[in-house]
Amino acid sequence: MSMEQYKTITFDIQGEFIVHLAREWFFCENKGYDKVMELLLSCMEGTDQSEKELKRLAEDVLLGRAALLGSTRDGTYHMEIYEADEQPEVPEQFDVFLTLEDTLRGLKDTKKKLDKMQEWYAVAMEYVPEYSRNDVLRKTGQPIESRYGNSLLSGFMERMMDEEEHTTEDYGWLEPNGTFHEVEWGKHQEWATEYVKENFPEEYEEISMQSNTGTGLIGEGDWLVERGWVLLHSPSQGIAQPTRNPVKRYTKAQQEFLYDYYMEREKESEANAVYWDSAYERRKHGKVQVL
Repeated sequence: MSMEQYKTITFDIQGEFIVHLAREWFFCENKGYDKVMELLLSCMEGTDQSEKELKRLAEDVLLGRAALLGSTRDGTYHMEIYEADEQPEVPEQFDVFLTLEDTLRGLKDTKKKLDKMQEWYAVAMEYVPEYSRNDVLRKTGQPIESRYGNSLLSGFMERMMDEEEHTTEDYGWLEPNGTFHEVEWGKHQEWATEYVKENFPEEYEEISMQSNTGTGLIGEGDWLVERGWVLLHSPSQGIAQPTRNPVKRYTKAQQEFLYDYYMEREKESEANAVYWDSAYERRKHGKVQVL
């Protein structure tokens, strides 16, 4: 390879450009203190000063009390440290004290707005029906409370004040295939007995014998749950909670029904829990899949 094939490349560092770039990064682009310090310190090597001294000088550059000037190409690259009466005027967008003043003013304005919003929130909550307070608290990330003294009474009041029409009644039995059997409150055991007696007479006799002797299942309702049925019921006549066999997951048909059931009643967390519980079980057993 001949000498004519070699080319010499030279680099030129201009102090004014570095200072302007560092200030833009810090004041305009929010690249962070550490990133800006890294830039400035990399352009201040080759001296006998300690790292702390160089860092202080780099901070002075940001404040306008010092500046990198000149060019490395012509050997004029250096740092200028200004006396108090020599410091050149810093553009407003690079003035740390004006920036700090604007930030503090913004924080004060934000605090005033936050205080006002908290006042509005407190007043608005006074007009929220007590049966709906927990829903509002839940959606706003606040601790759940019961203004009725206990959750049973709160659930009862919430359901009684629900004036929306739903596609199904509140209580009943849900088969694994998604078929829902509406049952009056407090009649679920009676309904289960009649259903098993009519459709599974042999099992009905066995269940009756076990119930009488105390050797197994205590009723037809347990027999249905054991086989994957889900009971929607509430002892307090509140919003129904699903009772299912803890060793069985919801079927897809049951998930779809329960999700719609709770979404109709504006119970988003309960609706999502139907799918969340199943996803958790699959992860626990190493069977992760997208629903």
